[in-house]
Formats: sequence, C-alpha cells, structure tokens
Amino acid sequence: MAKRRERRGRRQHRSHRRIQRIIDGADFINYMPDDILHHILSFIPTDLAMRTSVLSRRWRHVWCETPCLDITLKHGAMNQTLTSYTAPIITSFKLVMDLNSNTVPQVDSWIEFALSRNVQNLSVFVRDFTYSKTYRFPDIFYLSSSLKLLDVTLDFFDMIPTCTVSWKSLRNLTLRFCQIPDESIHNILSGCPILESLTLDTCRLLERLDLSKSPNLRRLDINQQYRRTGPVAIVAPHIYYLRLTYSSTPSTIVDVSSLSEANLTIISSLLSPLTADGYQTMALEMLSKFHNVKRLTVGETLLQILSLAELRGVPFPTLKVQTLTVKTEFVRSVIPGISRLLQNSPGLKKLRPSTMKMHHLKGLYPDQCWRSTCEVFPTSKEIYKMLGCNDATLKLVASFMDLVLRNAKTLERMVVWLGGIYFNGDAPWFEEELFDMVETLSRNNNVSILLKQSNC
Repeated sequence: MAKRRERRGRRQHRSHRRIQRIIDGADFINYMPDDILHHILSFIPTDLAMRTSVLSRRWRHVWCETPCLDITLKHGAMNQTLTSYTAPIITSFKLVMDLNSNTVPQVDSWIEFALSRNVQNLSVFVRDFTYSKTYRFPDIFYLSSSLKLLDVTLDFFDMIPTCTVSWKSLRNLTLRFCQIPDESIHNILSGCPILESLTLDTCRLLERLDLSKSPNLRRLDINQQYRRTGPVAIVAPHIYYLRLTYSSTPSTIVDVSSLSEANLTIISSLLSPLTADGYQTMALEMLSKFHNVKRLTVGETLLQILSLAELRGVPFPTLKVQTLTVKTEFVRSVIPGISRLLQNSPGLKKLRPSTMKMHHLKGLYPDQCWRSTCEVFPTSKEIYKMLGCNDATLKLVASFMDLVLRNAKTLERMVVWLGGIYFNGDAPWFEEELFDMVETLSRNNNVSILLKQSNC
C-alpha cells in the first residue's frame, strides 16, 4: 500500500511539473526584457500597442516606453498618447492624418511632440479631402538636429519654409506629392550638409534641381508619373546612383559626371509621333551624359524607343557599361535597341535580361515596321501558334541568347530571369533540353550563363 501511494505521488509530481512547464512556456513572453517587448510592439500600429496595457500589470506601461510610434488619425483621436508617452527618445515616428479645420492644430502638435523627443526617423503623410490645400508645416519642423531620415507625403500642399532650414543630421530625404519651387528646394538642401540620398516623387513647381553644393549626396531618385511635375533640369555632379521614372515630360540632364549606376524607365502605352520623338531625343541625350556609368538598367517603352532610333539610323553614343540589365519581354520591337546597346558597350561583362510584361507602343508603329530588320527574331504569337508553350519558350530563349552572343563580344556572364515563363510539369524533357542548350552555348562562347526563375 505504501509503495502504491509513493508511485501515485511520483506520477502526480511529474504531472504537476509538466503542467508548470506548459504554464511557464505560455507566460515566457512576460519575462522578456523591456527592450525586446518594445521591439515586438514596434511592428504594429500604436493604437493596437496601447491595447496591450489591459493584458496584465506587467503590460500596463510597456507601450508608453516603445521608441517606435505608428499613428493614423482620421478624426483627431488618441490625444491621450501625448500625456501618457514616457520614452525620452523616439527612434521612429510615422504619422498619417486627414486634414480639416479641426485637425490642423493637432498635426502641428504631433510634429512638435516627435521633435521634442529627438525623433530620428520621421514619416508624415497629410491628406486633405476638403481640397483647401492651405496647410504649411510650422517653423519648428524645419529645425531639428536629431533627424536622420525624413519621408514627407503631402496632398500637393506647398512645402515652402519661411525660415532657414537646419537638418544637420539628415541623411535620407523623401518628398512626395509636394509643391516645391526652386528657392525652397535650395533652402532645404542648404540646411542638409550631410544628405546622402534624395527622392522626389511627383513634385510640382520645381524647374532646376541643382545639387552641385551637396557633395555628400550620392543617390537621386526622381519619379515623374504625372504632368507638370519636375524637375525640368538636373545638375548633380556628385551622385553615384540615379533612378529616373517618367510618364510625362522628361528632364534634361546637365551634369552627372560622377555617375556610376543608372536606372531609366518610361511608363507609357500610347505615344504620339511628337512625344515619341521627344523621348527619343531625351533617351539618346541621357545616354551620352552617362559616359562613366558602369551599371545600367533599361526597360519597357525605352527599349522600343531606342529600337525606333536604330531603325531610323540615328547614331548611338559609345558606353562604358560593364553590367547591363534589360527588363522586357522577348519581343521583336525591342531587338534593334538591345542589339545597338550591346554593340555600343565594348566593355560589357555581365548581362541581366529579365522577362516581364511590358506596355507596348500602341497606335503609332505597327508590328510591320520591325519585320524588315528583325524577321529572324520570332514573336511569341508566331511561335505559340506553331509550337506548344514549352517549345515556344525554348525557341525564344535560344533566339535571344544567340542575339546577345553575336553582339556582345566581351561578355563574361549572362543571368536570365525567366520571370514570366513557367515550366510545364507534364514535359520534364523541357527543362533538360533548356539546360543542355545553355551548357552548349556557354561552352562554345566561353560565357557563363545562368537561368533563374522568380517566385511569382
């Protein structure tokens, strides 16, 4: 009897320890250091983080010390955050606010609140559904020694500082949907002595962007996808990286003498003869300015415009490009442009073609205009009618690779992203034949060829 009670006691003890381990495991998050809990809460909006205060006494004040705040205000709620928040420094602050006559003072209060806690990364998105377009940032917004990253999105408000800007620690600046005249951007840039990266997305009123007095600025990203957006002229002698995206009037490149990497994209599916000629002139002038560029990315409509220039006999500049990325489908209308880019890049070592859906030029140049010079290159429609999907893919890839190897004499490596091509599981021979073809081309031409497929 005693032994039976002893065995029962040991079983109960083991069961109790198992239950205790389960309880401890479920509650282990409460014993984490505050820094880890703050890091966890930084991934969710602040209004959700505030709700954790009801979980237990341990969580009552955790959110108040989280150095990352993400606040979206539509009706001016959450004012209590200003008085409850106790963290001495804000590392990241994101504010999205709908503007009306009642919320304008609150926008100013939130900005002053963030700056008073020495915010380092600040993102402000002000939306105006009343179309008054009258809001302007207070002067204190332009006076901060702690800001390192600033991302501002306005609903086409004026961003015109009335004081001398002083962002002495700012390294990354992004301005979206702002109205910034030349004198304002000059004031802003003058107040950012160590600025390294500048993004201008759909900004109006800007005519001339002069970065000659910003020696630390290395990256410039300009997106002009709406009419009447600038800048019209770009002076950037110190930048190393330039990304330009256009669907409206293109900019004029005045000086990018230090540029080593460029990404050019035109987004348009319908161009008139006048705009097509303008883009052609712009594209060739830009290429002539990129005389020191080692890495170049082009795609979509731009390749077709370069093809038109090649068919017209327009001379192309000689480039020093070593790595060329082309984002396009394997279609006939891009072949002349790609061929000329390859021929005019005598130092090319690496090619990265990426298959993707593109906006074809409609209503201006019919497919017949490519037939006289590009008959040897098949279109996807032509070969899909004659062959199955896998056979058509193989034919396209083989034709493109042959084109490249005939035009790029110094090529060392080619990486082909098959983003829009899917292998047919019912035809396993296809993959084997494709890889055999790549191996043969690579061996015969002394070029390293790599095929990749994106997850999509």
